[in-house]
Order: sequence, then C-alpha cells, then structure tokens
Amino acid sequence: MKQSLSLVTSAFLLMGASNLFAASSIDLSVVGVLTPSACTPALSGGGVVDHGKISLSDLPNDAYLPQATLALSVNCEASTLMAVKASDNRPGTAWYGHDTDGAFGLGLYNSRRLGGYQFLVKNVQADGAAAPAIESVDGKTWFPAPEDQTWQVGWMRSVGAVGEADALPVPVQSLAMEVLIQTRVRKPTGATEEVPLDGSATLDIVYL
Repeated sequence: MKQSLSLVTSAFLLMGASNLFAASSIDLSVVGVLTPSACTPALSGGGVVDHGKISLSDLPNDAYLPQATLALSVNCEASTLMAVKASDNRPGTAWYGHDTDGAFGLGLYNSRRLGGYQFLVKNVQADGAAAPAIESVDGKTWFPAPEDQTWQVGWMRSVGAVGEADALPVPVQSLAMEVLIQTRVRKPTGATEEVPLDGSATLDIVYL
C-alpha cells in the first residue's frame, strides 16, 4: 500500500512538472510585409517655420504667433494603403493652454515650457481630387477628420471612405494637403538672453 502511494505521488509530481514546463515557455513570431510600393513625403519651405526674432518687451504673457502654412505631399510608386503619422521630437515640453494634450512642444527655458504649436489640415487631395481626411491613433480604428480638428501628436492622417460612424482608408498613389501651423508662446520669466523656440516634429509614412 505504501509502495502504491509512492507511485501515485510520483505520477502527480511528473504531471505537475509537465504542466510547469508548458507554462514556462512562450512563442515569439517575427512578421511583416515587404512592399514594393515605396512612398516619399515632401514639405514646402524645407519643413521650416521661422518666426524670426520677437522682442520680449513686446511679447505679452501669452501670445499667438502668425499662422504658417506648409504644403505636404506624398508620392508613391503605385497605389498604396498608407498614412502619415505626426510625432513630437520635444515630448513633455508642450504648453497650449487648455489644448496642451494635442500640441507639439517648443522646448524649455529654466525648466518651464515655452509654448507649443498645433496642426490643422486643409485642402486634402488624393490622386488629384478632393478627398475626405480621416485619422487614427492605432491604424485600426479610423474617424473622420474635419478641417477644424487638430492633428494630434501620435495620430495618423490619411484619406478614405467616410460613413456615419466610422471611416476606412483607401489606397492612393499621391496625397497632398495644406498643413496650417499655429504657434502659441508664453513669455519666459527672468530671461536676460535670447531664448530659442526649439520645436521639432517628424512626419512618418506608415504602411497599413
């Protein structure tokens, strides 16, 4: 009886060890799609918005600078399902009043945020024809993007078919739009030297 009990116990131990090994491993997959249809983005003006020198004595505590417009174009070798993603290269430095979450940063002065800037998109064209803009944060769920809606940090813009509650991107060979940049600054306290506005953003092509 004692021997039988030992055998049964050994069997449970072996079963437990088998389950333990099974739970201690996980599979990893490396996937992707190599697309022959490369897309090339371009921005007018070299992608630079230069507000020039602004006198601190003339600057109120909170000021909007003149709006600038850059032409963004994307040309692909063939019709391609893609989007343009906006990333902030100065994360954690944006200030834009109540709309700070969707703004891009201008850098810091004495550990204080200098301000921020926002994007608006107008006159969107796909393959030479007017097209509705759409946006997504994950590339899976898409929403209509009207012209008065800011292009937020980390979000993608594309063109597509817009329904009552959702939207879907469509493949295009050329994409063009006007990007309006609205900069808002606040006066740096205690500044006795020139303070640079150091905004930097990246627009990446994302293949969907």
